[in-house]
Amino acid sequence: MTTRNATATARRTAKKSTKAAGAKPSGRPRKASGLKVRMYRVGFGDFFLVTVPTSTGDKFILIDCGVFKGKSGTGDIGSIVEAVEDMRRTTGGKLALVIMTHRHADHIAGFAKAKHIFEQFEPTMVWMPYWEKFNDKAKAKKKAAAAQKLNLDGTYEDENEAHLLLLSIQELATNLALQFRGRDDDEAKEALAQLGNATGIEDFNAVAKGKKKGGGSNAVALDVLKNHLGKKGKNVRYYAAGDKPKLPQELEGLKATILGPPPKKARAFLSLMDLKKGVGQYLDTMTDTRRGPKVIEPFPKEWKATKRDYRERDLRDELIDYKQLASDVDNAQPDMLAAAAAKIENFLNNQSLVVLFEFDGKKLLFAGDAQGGNWEYWLFKSDMPVKDPTKAGDLIQKSKELLETIDFYKVGHHGSTNATPIQAIEAAIARPKSGNGFVSMCSTEDEVYGSRDKDSEVPRIPLMKVLQDGSCLLRSDAIQIEFTDAATNETRIVEARRGVKLPKPKTGKVRKAKLYLEYSF
Repeated sequence: MTTRNATATARRTAKKSTKAAGAKPSGRPRKASGLKVRMYRVGFGDFFLVTVPTSTGDKFILIDCGVFKGKSGTGDIGSIVEAVEDMRRTTGGKLALVIMTHRHADHIAGFAKAKHIFEQFEPTMVWMPYWEKFNDKAKAKKKAAAAQKLNLDGTYEDENEAHLLLLSIQELATNLALQFRGRDDDEAKEALAQLGNATGIEDFNAVAKGKKKGGGSNAVALDVLKNHLGKKGKNVRYYAAGDKPKLPQELEGLKATILGPPPKKARAFLSLMDLKKGVGQYLDTMTDTRRGPKVIEPFPKEWKATKRDYRERDLRDELIDYKQLASDVDNAQPDMLAAAAAKIENFLNNQSLVVLFEFDGKKLLFAGDAQGGNWEYWLFKSDMPVKDPTKAGDLIQKSKELLETIDFYKVGHHGSTNATPIQAIEAAIARPKSGNGFVSMCSTEDEVYGSRDKDSEVPRIPLMKVLQDGSCLLRSDAIQIEFTDAATNETRIVEARRGVKLPKPKTGKVRKAKLYLEYSF
């Protein structure tokens, strides 16, 4: 396996961190005892508020605000609007920094659902992953030849490529979802949920019938983030691994290191080209009709057979179960539509902005929903991604040391194993038992995605056990919450998940509130 120079990689990683730009030292030392991480219980979604103590008072960082119903339809428990209002009261509408890790509904839907509240906020700065930059402005007016750039390896790179691919996500997801309509098998339900998460569309039937326009709630959320909170892009910053981020001045004493997503030069880790090859063909399988988009039918009606055209009995004079035969044929071949939906899911997750914050000696790792390629880029000695991350080789020493000394970890993708590498957890828990350990927070909701029968449930039970044993694991569903449902205007109580306990950390405190859990260092 080809390897990156570990020393060079460590040096590169170290150069990414930065203190708050222009921050002036004050006479009063800033203590980590005032540092807090709040996790709102919204269901299947991330909504975190970080409180940073400074000499001029508490300053706030919002990291994601989303929720999604998922495969089961139960992922959105209805609390997110009231949770956003609670955050507004806490912060007074002032946020130093808003971080959008990536464009999935379970991370950004709250910006659309509570748009009227977010319009009262004016943050100093908004951070987004580097790959979102291509969604803002394409160099479409450039001539094709001028948009081509010769790489060192002799290949050509189109400056519009990433932009055009991201623009295709909406169309890809919608077309795929329309082809799943009418299927009620688990694979179809899972794929529809993944596609809905990518677009913010919850009712693809309405889209197909032309009753809903505008591309789903994700489009609204991105508009709020980029144009309102980001001041029409003026206050938006885009980062990838290797970039030196700029922090708002008021976040004095805070350092930030960008660990992901992989930069453009390492796009193989995002499976960028593979997505285009593996999913793009589905753009050509749909056609527009007066009743909305429809799957292309290659044969005219006169060539179509009906049940009457087939014999009722086989050569043994036994009744033929054609429904069972169709099911057997479907199950005997790969579900390419489901595979394509998964590619879109993984592509967007791997765009996640991964940030390491440091404050008064404390280290906080927020990894979004980063999956294999994102982690592999900075975690291992690898120039190219590998199919099986467990065979990626040794951890870079700098990465290993970082994981062994983190004080806080935001569990990726609500507890899915494809977002938390085994090697990363092993490194994080490989610390002296006499130490204070680390706190991990997982915002999740049971039985929304995956299946226990297929070892794909989210949150993954073995992962939760490892985190429980090796850290102080705080799950959002460990507490009961009470709120007014924005849809019905009725008071609702969502009980704590049976069997989920709220542990006591070795250091710091955990506070339960009406809508959230908050850990104070």
